[in-house]
Amino acid sequence: MLKKLPIFNHIAAILPHYTTEGDTTTIITTDGKQTSTPTSIRTVLRRLAHSRAMDLTALRQHTNLATGQRILQPLPIAPGLVLCPMKTRIPKIAGDTSTGYINYHAVMGVAENNCNTYQAVITLTGETDIPIYWTTATVKKHLQSAKLAMSCTAQSSDSHPNLMPIAQKLVEIIYDILVLKHGKE
Repeated sequence: MLKKLPIFNHIAAILPHYTTEGDTTTIITTDGKQTSTPTSIRTVLRRLAHSRAMDLTALRQHTNLATGQRILQPLPIAPGLVLCPMKTRIPKIAGDTSTGYINYHAVMGVAENNCNTYQAVITLTGETDIPIYWTTATVKKHLQSAKLAMSCTAQSSDSHPNLMPIAQKLVEIIYDILVLKHGKE
């Protein structure tokens, strides 16, 4: 069972999944590892948004204005996490979701599937293939919407995570200089 969500840019997909326990959510990371949680996809999305101090309703309204999509909008939650809705299953019970979310940044490719059930397959980093019920054209349209939503969303202050080690080293150097200066006096 999942107690802590993976780091944003390590999430490749969030998918609905039926198990013996019932309707669960599977989180796939960019290295291909899968973790199940008994919570719904909606709860996982809320937890992701809450960890970024975001309001999902406001985010959906913003992406609606940016993309023109009123339903199934992409969710640019973090600089490395832009969740794109995809139809990944047919619900067995009324009220269960059929929509999973794929991280735009984790998509390596989209291909047609010759199988009569799934029409497309998305390949993610970590060599994970996700079968999709939509056509490749529909999948590519949703990926384009995610790209548009990402470009219209303001980047937050943590959009440069590679600067943190440099900032820490700079603080260490300044500290060393101050220690040396006070040591000479």
